[in-house]
Amino acid sequence: MNPTIQAAKNMVSIQVDEKVFPRDVVVAAAYIFIDRCYIRLERALRGRVLARIKGKKKLSRNQLVNLADEFENELLHQLIRRQVAERTDGLREVIVGRALFSAEPESGAEAAQAEPQEDMDYLDDPLGIAIPWEEKYGDDKKEEEGQ
Repeated sequence: MNPTIQAAKNMVSIQVDEKVFPRDVVVAAAYIFIDRCYIRLERALRGRVLARIKGKKKLSRNQLVNLADEFENELLHQLIRRQVAERTDGLREVIVGRALFSAEPESGAEAAQAEPQEDMDYLDDPLGIAIPWEEKYGDDKKEEEGQ
């Protein structure tokens, strides 16, 4: 990749070989820059994509060169992300499958034990959670005051 700097147009053009960086990688890399640049992707000759990157603010020649370098680094980053995703696809499917399986409701005898008893009312409080603090611990305080 050899970027073409067009300082008068505030733009950098980079031809990307699709054999090295597939189209989805180029699009993902371009997406990172849309907050600060205008991006135009075009089909070029011989299996290449032309990325035209134009600064939203006026950039110096050095800033345009840095922008091109950042884009090239982002291409590499997105390519590695894609490769890691492809390599770990099976593992990710297993993890998600197990997570979904463990979230399913229990069956049989386990479900019968886990269901609330029908004779219980929503007002029942077997753990004593709804008892006010004063009722629960108020006697200790009164004893301390009396001493």
